[in-house]
Amino acid sequence: MDLANKTILITGASSGLGAALAFAAARQGANLVLCARRGERLRQVAAKARALSGKRALAVRIDLTQPAQIEQLQQVLKRKVGAVDVLINNAGAGYFERALDFPMAKTRQLFELDVLSLIQLTQQVGLGMAALHQGLIVNIASQAGKLVTPKASIYAAAKAAVITYSNGLRMELRPLGIHVLTVNPGPIKTEFAHVADPTDHYAQAVSGIALDADQLAARIIRAMQQKRRELNAPWPMELAARLRPLLPALTDRLIASPLFDRK
Repeated sequence: MDLANKTILITGASSGLGAALAFAAARQGANLVLCARRGERLRQVAAKARALSGKRALAVRIDLTQPAQIEQLQQVLKRKVGAVDVLINNAGAGYFERALDFPMAKTRQLFELDVLSLIQLTQQVGLGMAALHQGLIVNIASQAGKLVTPKASIYAAAKAAVITYSNGLRMELRPLGIHVLTVNPGPIKTEFAHVADPTDHYAQAVSGIALDADQLAARIIRAMQQKRRELNAPWPMELAARLRPLLPALTDRLIASPLFDRK
């Protein structure tokens, strides 16, 4: 799949992996629609993307936890952009707290952003893709959705929902000419780790396996071009996720032990 002159919509594009994806897509000559809550940072990313590509990079400030704002985004797309060729659902948040202490208000907020907004935006953009019988949807999930660890129960539940939704979506949309790619990364060297655990204990503990955002973005772009089904990284976490169904009791004990549980 050639991304040159394609219109790519990226959520959560003001920093981290979203910004890295914007720059990587810009280098491929894509036109961009970048969405996030932090308007100033988003405009800075859009400006850099335009400098890299000489193409359009539209910054749209949006709170994806507000369904009405997602509806408004559709109107912006109709007026200023037209058809979206690629949707990258990257926006998300995570918090590492014990399941019995996790506030329900925070649970609802997490699912609104990580799951429900993803589904709503996918439906709206997907209908336009279906009308043209072409498109690509990239859902950024997590290895946590396959390999849950202590203090990540709520976050893992949300990402498992994204993985399962993507699997069903892939089968439904294939006859419509729309491909679905699921990306399941482990820890990434971004501010996500600090938000999830403000003590930075988690960030320090996983620093040895944490992925570089720019390198991961480049891998995602290649997976998009190759129309792969899944991209999983790093490989040790994916291997553990594959072994877990075979030895569930042993794997659970190992993951919950101080050797592996670093939160």
